[in-house]
Amino acid sequence: MVIVFSVYLWKDPLDQIDRALMASTRIEITPYIYAIEGDVVLWVQDKFQSKLLTSGLTHFYVMGYMTAIFSAFIYPIYVDDRYMADRVSLTMFYVYILAVPFYLFLNVRVTGDVIPGMETLAYDLTPEIRNWFAGIDPFTNGMPSLHVGMPVAIWLAFIRWDDDGRWNRFTNLLGVFILVTSFTIVYLGIHWIADILGGVIIAHLAVALTDKTRKGVWGAFDERLIGRRFALLIDNPKLAMKKARRIIYRTLRPYRQASKKQTSAAIVAVLFLTTTILVYDATHQSFPLEGVEFPSEATGEGEWMIAVNETPDEAPMITAWNLSTTE
Repeated sequence: MVIVFSVYLWKDPLDQIDRALMASTRIEITPYIYAIEGDVVLWVQDKFQSKLLTSGLTHFYVMGYMTAIFSAFIYPIYVDDRYMADRVSLTMFYVYILAVPFYLFLNVRVTGDVIPGMETLAYDLTPEIRNWFAGIDPFTNGMPSLHVGMPVAIWLAFIRWDDDGRWNRFTNLLGVFILVTSFTIVYLGIHWIADILGGVIIAHLAVALTDKTRKGVWGAFDERLIGRRFALLIDNPKLAMKKARRIIYRTLRPYRQASKKQTSAAIVAVLFLTTTILVYDATHQSFPLEGVEFPSEATGEGEWMIAVNETPDEAPMITAWNLSTTE
């Protein structure tokens, strides 16, 4: 449970990095996706648009995702299916891990902000919903769509590891949910078709990673084993340390002589560290915002940077600065 819900601790810091990176570098691939897809999603919205459908699907979009995610995680725990709960939770964790690089480096805007004539129906349904979305969504994290990717990953996990068919009904309901969600995110002017395909690919990768790593992960982080190790450490510290040294030795023994896989992993690590340094540098640039002396808050989107300046004994002042024209 800690592994899965820890991702919510990362959201705000990652959103701040994403917004700063967008303001600094203006990196996005939206134009390329638009060039490939054209106005397909606009046709869907125009063909089916109605007030009743918009209202219903907006509330489904807001509530459906969290309902599906929490039920897929809590339900196996409730019925004491530890086997399935472990695999589903690890799959969900990998989905988030795989999606983060796309959200930081391959920003994709919502279709309603790009395609002429298309509306962001969900975001603009009511002022309350608009304000709620503005506080949690940077509107640039389109690729991949986790509204599709996450339930598809869970669906694949249940299909792969449900050996006796006990989860058939839940899996079928989840399949219907995925189909409705796919239509919803296109109709509401949020996601591109490519975002949905990206979510499906991420889902398959997450399940594959879970299958390869589940034994090692739960061998280290299973709370029952952690409790036993802690009890052994208190009861017999020497034996506990001996077992710990044995585990460390077994873990490090394959790395005493570099193999092809280890060399590849080292190269990936170097590239990752290099990218991290570049991101840090890009997100910590100073912007010469003229007139801002006591900034209390700043945000950026597209070509604009906005800062709130709260000077002592004066009314707050909002300053907007265009990054492309430096005005």
